[in-house]
Amino acid sequence: MTNLIEKRNSVSIKFFLLILTGLCIASPAWYLVSFQLKYISTVESLFYRFIIAAFFIELCRHLISEKTPERLSLKVWGLLVAQGICFFGINFLFLYEASKHMISGLIPVFPAILFVPAMIIDRLTSREKVSWEKIVGSCAACFGLFLLFYDEVINVDSSHLYGCLLGCISIIFTLGGTYISKKIFKEYNLPLLWVTARALFFGAIFFLFLILFNNGFSGFSVENDFLFSLLYLAIGVTVSIMLLHTYMVKHYGAASASFLWALVPTATLFISALFEGYVWTFATIGGLLCIIFGALLNYGILPVFDWKTMERKKRGSEENI
Repeated sequence: MTNLIEKRNSVSIKFFLLILTGLCIASPAWYLVSFQLKYISTVESLFYRFIIAAFFIELCRHLISEKTPERLSLKVWGLLVAQGICFFGINFLFLYEASKHMISGLIPVFPAILFVPAMIIDRLTSREKVSWEKIVGSCAACFGLFLLFYDEVINVDSSHLYGCLLGCISIIFTLGGTYISKKIFKEYNLPLLWVTARALFFGAIFFLFLILFNNGFSGFSVENDFLFSLLYLAIGVTVSIMLLHTYMVKHYGAASASFLWALVPTATLFISALFEGYVWTFATIGGLLCIIFGALLNYGILPVFDWKTMERKKRGSEENI
């Protein structure tokens, strides 16, 4: 019994440390994006970021001797291209553009509420009933989003609201890339790092085409802040967070790993408060708590409304007595 308690405690501590590590890595990410856009365009920054990340993950693949899949059909390659363009292409393009219109710490709010449109799509495309946890969790997250942008809505700040609109549009492509990714792994069982490296590469190629059709490259800066932010975003964030998320999915489940994204806005807003003059309000705290609460419900980590299971357990205990 003592060994079991110690094992559970060690797992809890390890999970907490992994979450803390992810938050520390992700917290300065969107603030550092501004150091990129100070020197080059959005599409150039994203091209450099994802091509570096793709080559780095490919290097990791060879170091751990990950299996390379044999001949693949054009359909599979088409799915990989679509995944790369949706998840590492259009999605980030909208988020980077949104960062020009609002405090950088608010950008991760949009990936954090990804479960809301996912719930709606599941309800429209599946015959299965959506659980009360997901419905209430989604409503809580939407209310949290409203609270975070309360001042902008009340004061009709067009610039901030435009940034919010871009962030909401990005969710559509994030969701599309996620569903394509699930299809690839479920139906074709391809190696994770191999798929991720190709998706990053196709995302980079997407931005390369945009650059070439838009008067080509404007240049490349060798300033310290530019180089540091580029390497941190490419390797420190894109690669490290992806590997961390993969490890958490494998050892703690997809729900627990996805919960990390609901906590990221809290960390990024602390960075914004330190460096961008963001002022925390009761609306900020309430909005973040609503999103976290909504994520806990949606991912089944806090099954508050599972009355039937509770009743069954109660009846079972009464029968045993």
